[in-house]
Amino acid sequence: MKATWTGAVLGAVLLAGCTAGGATDPTGPTSPSASPAPPSSTTTTATPTTSPQDAATASAEEVLRAYYRAQTTCFEDLATAPLTCFDPVAIGTELTNMRNAIASAKQMETKISGEIGLISVKRKSVDLTNKVNQSPPIVPTVVFTVCTDVTAYNIVDKAGKSIVPPGRQPHVLVDVSVYNYKLPDSTQWRVGYVVPVKGGTC
Repeated sequence: MKATWTGAVLGAVLLAGCTAGGATDPTGPTSPSASPAPPSSTTTTATPTTSPQDAATASAEEVLRAYYRAQTTCFEDLATAPLTCFDPVAIGTELTNMRNAIASAKQMETKISGEIGLISVKRKSVDLTNKVNQSPPIVPTVVFTVCTDVTAYNIVDKAGKSIVPPGRQPHVLVDVSVYNYKLPDSTQWRVGYVVPVKGGTC
């Protein structure tokens, strides 16, 4: 994806235990027919364990959703938006694209309104191989196929005129790669690459 306002933002947007027991009262009356108190027992329920892949998916998806929210929050007030606005949610190619997009948007005085809706987020693959120090590095990655709704997402120029092409498709299908260069730190997942699914519809 091109590191420009249209390439980075428009390109992505427009493709876009229970215990039971009993006891008798030693001071109370007794009866020959009284049943003995049942023994105390404890029932335990096994706690389902979360696989590393599922845990990684959950953390990566949280960041992915934050990344899409930032598509609005980082551009709606460009006067105060720092170039590092996407740093908590993006890395690598996508971070470079977003930084360039903010810089270009500031220069062109374009503004964003509305949000990108997420119709579906489905895990496509997960590989937690962690060899970030080798060359080339192998980075833990979760890939999602995401269907977005961009109908409410508008981009206007400094005159207030929309620069969204009239023929923009309302739904966009993309594959989003989320990386973690610092696994097992689950807070370090970042969106690194967004690519349209060729011929994909949603």
